[in-house]
Parts: sequence; C-alpha cells; structure tokens
Amino acid sequence: MSKSRRAAGRGAQRGAKPSRGQAKVEARRRRAERPTLNRFRSDLVKADTDRVLTELAKIPGGATAYQLSTLLGLTPEASRETGQLLRRLVEQGLVLESRPGRYQVSGAGGEYSVMVEEASEGGGDDDKGRIRLQARFSDEKVLPIHPRHTLGARGGDVCQAAIGEDQQVLVTRILRRSGREIVGTVNFRPQGLVFIADNRREGDMPVLSAFRHFDREYRAGDRVVATVEIDGEGRAGVHVTSVLGDESPEVADFRYARLTHDLPGEFPEETEAEARSFDPVLPAGRREDLRKELVFTIDPVTAKDFDDAISLRPRPQGGYQLGVHIADVSHYVREGNPLDQEAAARGTSIYLINRVIPMLPEVLSNGLCSLVPDEDRYCLSAFLDLDKDGKLVGSRFAETIIRSRHRLSYEQALSVIQGEDPGIPIPDDLKRTIVTVSEIAQKLRRAREAAGAINLYSVEHRFKLDVNGLPIEVIRESSDIAHQLIEECMLLANRAVASWLVQKGFPCVFRLHSPPDAEKMKQFAGVVEAYGLDPGDVTTRGGLQTLLKRLSEEPPAARLVLNFMCLRSFKKAVYGIENTGHFALAFEHYAHFTSPIRRYPDLLVHRLVKRALKLNDYKDVEIRPSYLDPMSKQSSYLEQRAESAERTLHSRKSARYLSTRIGDTFPAVVTGATGGALFAQLLETGMEGLVPVRALGDDYYEFDPERLALVGRRSGRVFGPGTELDIQVVSVDIQRSDIVLGLADGARAVGPGR
Repeated sequence: MSKSRRAAGRGAQRGAKPSRGQAKVEARRRRAERPTLNRFRSDLVKADTDRVLTELAKIPGGATAYQLSTLLGLTPEASRETGQLLRRLVEQGLVLESRPGRYQVSGAGGEYSVMVEEASEGGGDDDKGRIRLQARFSDEKVLPIHPRHTLGARGGDVCQAAIGEDQQVLVTRILRRSGREIVGTVNFRPQGLVFIADNRREGDMPVLSAFRHFDREYRAGDRVVATVEIDGEGRAGVHVTSVLGDESPEVADFRYARLTHDLPGEFPEETEAEARSFDPVLPAGRREDLRKELVFTIDPVTAKDFDDAISLRPRPQGGYQLGVHIADVSHYVREGNPLDQEAAARGTSIYLINRVIPMLPEVLSNGLCSLVPDEDRYCLSAFLDLDKDGKLVGSRFAETIIRSRHRLSYEQALSVIQGEDPGIPIPDDLKRTIVTVSEIAQKLRRAREAAGAINLYSVEHRFKLDVNGLPIEVIRESSDIAHQLIEECMLLANRAVASWLVQKGFPCVFRLHSPPDAEKMKQFAGVVEAYGLDPGDVTTRGGLQTLLKRLSEEPPAARLVLNFMCLRSFKKAVYGIENTGHFALAFEHYAHFTSPIRRYPDLLVHRLVKRALKLNDYKDVEIRPSYLDPMSKQSSYLEQRAESAERTLHSRKSARYLSTRIGDTFPAVVTGATGGALFAQLLETGMEGLVPVRALGDDYYEFDPERLALVGRRSGRVFGPGTELDIQVVSVDIQRSDIVLGLADGARAVGPGR
C-alpha cells in the first residue's frame, strides 16, 4: 500500500471513504506538520548539522541549497527545507551566505558569520558617543568591531565580517537584522501560532507575541506585519504588530518590495543632522574654477539627482579635451562618519518605479551634490584629451567648482543632434557642442566595437502609474544616440580613472566582468542552431560578435529573445580589487567613478583618486586590501539586492496590469521552457508569464534540454526560444505575482522548425 493511501487513516484501510469532516481534519493535521524554522521534514533531519557542514566544507566557492540537497542524497523537494536549515546555520554563525542563495562554511575565505552585540564592559559608548559594538563568533570568541566599519549594524544583527590586521572586526554585510519588519500571514496550529512570510526564503517562524485583541481582529488569511527577533543561538521568531487593512496598491506594493528584500527605511537622525550641517555657500578655495565654462547636463526628464556634467574644449594640437565633471560627494561624506556608515550600509540608491530609496539624504542627493543649473557645485573632474580620431591620449583629474549652464533631457538632446526643434530655447554654442560631443561618442563606440566590445540588443519597459499606484500604461524605451552620447563619455571617464590609478601604483575598486563559461555558451549555441541559424564559434569574442550582428537581421522578437539568452549565459559584473578586466566592454582597466550620489563604489574610487592626488584632507584614506576587498563584496551584494527588489516590484505591477486584461490576447514570444511549462514574453509590454504544458493542445510534450524546448511526441511540434505565438491571459495571482497564460483560440506558432 502506498504512503498516500496509508496516510488516509484506518477508514481508508477498511475501504471506507472518509467523510468531508474527516477529510478537513486530516488536511489540517497535514498542514500542521509542515516544516517551520525549527522543525524539518524527516529526510532532512537525518542530514544533521555536522554532515551539512562537512559536505559544505568540501565544495570550493560554496553551494546552493539545491546542490547541497543533491550531495546529501535528499529529494529535490527537500531543497526548500535545506535552504531554511542553511539560513538557520547562518544565524548561528556556522555558515555564511557568500552571495544570495550560495552558502559556504563560516571562516572559509577569511569571512565569518557573527552575531553583533552591544559591549557592556568599560562603558557602552566610544569617545564620539557612539555605542561600542562587538562580534560574537560561533566558537563564542568575542572581538571588538571597528567603529568606522559597522555598516550601521545594531545589537542582535547577524552580519558577515572579516577580521582586520589589528584584530578588530570589519562588518562587510548585514545578513539578517533583528527587529526588521516582514509581512506574511498567521496560521493557528496545534503547537501554537506560526507566521508564514510572503518571502518564501524566510520559511515559517513561531509567533512569540501578538498585540492585544489579535485573536479577535484576525481572520485566517489576513496579512500581518511582524518584527523579527533572533535569540543568542540564532533562532528566529516574530512579534505580530498589526493586521494590514485595505491598503492602496501604491502602499502595499512598495511595502512588499521593501520588506521582502529588507530594504532600508528612513535615515537615522544623526545622518540627517550631518547632511543638514553643511554650508550651502561654496567658496572656490584651491579648486579649479570652471564656472565660466560651458558645462551642461543631459538626463532623463524625471531625474532629480544630477551627478554628472560635461564640457568640451578644442586642443591647440587638434582634437578635443572632454571634461567629465562628477559631483564631489567625498567632500561631504567623509570616511567613517555617520553619513558614510549609512551610505556603505545602503550601497546604492534603489529605484522602485515612482519611488526612490536613496543612498544619501535628500538634502545632499537632490541638493548640495546635485549639479542643477545656475548653482555653484563642487566636482571631481576628469579632463580627457582626445586626438582627431577620438583616441584617448592623456588624462588629468582635479577638484573643481562648476556652474551648470543648462539642463537638457535626452529627448531634447536627440532633437538637437538630429537638427530638429527641441521645444526650448538652446543657445547656438551649446547646440554645436552637443553635436560635436555626439560625433565623438560615436567614434568612441566604433572603437570599442572594433576592440571586441559586446553590445547586446535589449528593450526596456517602464510603467506609468495612476495616483493609487495602479499601472495604466507601459512605455517602451530603447537606447538612442542621445543616450549613447552620455554613455560613451561616462565609459571613457571610468576607463581613464582605473588606468590612471593603476599607473600611479594605487589600489582601485574595479568593475569586473569575467568571460562567460564555455559550457553555457555552447548551450546557447545549441539554442541558436535549433532556431535555424549557424552559431559559429561563440566561445571566442570575435565569433560572438559575428553572431550578434547576424541576429540583428532576424525578426525583432527572435532577436530580443536570443540576445536575452546570450546575456543569461554571461556572468554578473561585480566589484573587486584584483583586476581581471571587463569582458563585455573589452576594457583592460575599468571602474565606476561617475555616479557617487547613488553608488558607494564610485565614492570609494573618488577617495582613492584624491589620495593619489596627495590632497591633504585625504592622506589617511583607507587603502588596505583588508578594507577595500570586503567593501567591494558588500557593494556587489547590495547591488544585487537592489536589482532583485526592482524585479520584484516590476513583477507585482505586471500582475496588477494583466489582472484587468483576463481573456485578452497578446502577441508573445517563447523565452524558455521546462518539463511542465513554457515561459512567454508579451511583446508589447515585456511582461512574462507561464504557459502550462496542458494548455498546448492534445499532444504529449517532452522537454528537449539541448534546445530548451518542448517537443510534441506525435506531431513533432516545437515550442522553443524565439517561437512567436498569440497567447491569452488566463489567470493572475497578484500576491504571488504569478501570471498564467494559455494559447489563444486558433493560435499558431511561428518560427523555424515550428
């Protein structure tokens, strides 16, 4: 007798059909036995902590929960519980989440998972009135945390950390905040109240307490807000603080994205106070005075923080000197101060459609640091000498003071370049400069492509929301020569600053992009071949460039999907101090320098440039690898967190948009497949949904891993990447952001081999 039949109880064994009441009782019993954070399924219990740690220690670079489950001989379904166990071990200091979803034994590679505590011996505050913090390791060893390297950690937080040369701990990443808010639902179970987080990675947690009258106000299925408490052994539980009422989509979606990804909220008062303390009157002092130069900005029409401006001068020997002027954030955000601590902990500004979670307080990001027109602003400027062919022949860096003459949108700049009316009065000298810089930018772009740069085709989609946060329009955006003008100027400055620091013998926080894995590229080549094209040798830079040029001649839908699949074969760009170059850009040296208002690595690079310039105020800037390396890793993680949050909100808004279009038909293209479903992207909106295999018709479809396609056993019909078809919106789950699609009536697949 199968387990499922035995589980039905004695009545089933006697052959009696259980009553509806018995079935409900049995269903409740099974739900009550689902794993919580402190309770796991039997097959996982057998894999005790020692075995997990032993296996994990054998894997260079760590492993995902799925990979570890396979090594332990567990079922694939156990990977969720394995992930919960690993996260519990992170909180106990035994395991480190080196990057999202990948785990390694704490201490491997010199990084540890620690519990932050407030020091009690010798007084709780340091000489600046800040609370002293210490780190407790899994072996109960306790070391002080360097006061300049806390990243805003608080007592009770679980953090990733390294041990500095002076035996002080450097916090490199906050893994889990104690006291953070999360959203989910509460289930009443025999063992007590259990909280089920919306973010499935959190697992289930016991409810430690709830507000008064909670039982009477709560209905099963209502969503609640809770705060997390982590005890000294790393066990997590929650305190329910409120039941969510009828929130507007604007509030609900933003809250969901923020809490799911543990995004920062308001700035601490000491950070805001420091930001307000600066004098808005800016004397030139020893800075190069560029206030009479023709300096201008080009940005999106909705932009509020302008951190880059450009200027152009002819050179006596021919060619031009391009000035790239970047907001001098390092003048205000000094290493180790509250502003710096908070900026490092945030790592980046996060753009959530119509809201921004900034890296710096608004008084700086939209005020003193923003290069708005007709206001004096401090900059760190790159002066880039170009010959008549657009080749970089020299560079210089200096602290400057500028006054931007004009602020243009990309649309206005494009009109100027194309000789059309921009809709606003623009002086002739500025028009001539914009056209000349655009010509230089195209020379730079052609030179990059000749050197082997990989330019992938993509289309961005942006939501327009109503006052309640509901999406009412999807706007398609793509790169044009106005965007390329700014892009090429910034790329040149970023490349120049990295090369300059290397030539000076100084460290640098590089932007790194490794070559793609050969096996992944071969799999991509197989998909291209299945589509009906000769992929050539995509494992070489030249072969890949040739293929991408060939794809540019394909229909837009197929070109979009195949470029996207190529991108998925690439590795993510990261920050690091050991230079390995940037594959996609074909640059030997590359760093991020041009956006210090919204990216912390740019701020680090600014400080390194100022130290290399031997400026007095920056002679003590930290340049040790033991500091820069963990800060680089921290910044990479926070960038990935921001991108995940942006994707989460985009998926939620996509679900809301399509929830009003149930039954509507859209042209779509297949982007991938699994054994049970297709993934299809709506061409006009860029939204992606799932087409269950049962919706494909009366054939039996099998998954072909080489083509990443579903193939009909009887008909030979193929649904694979690049297949165009008409689909219908079947159902939408807004809470889970799930979109289910089906084939439209009479729909036919279009594409090679279909």
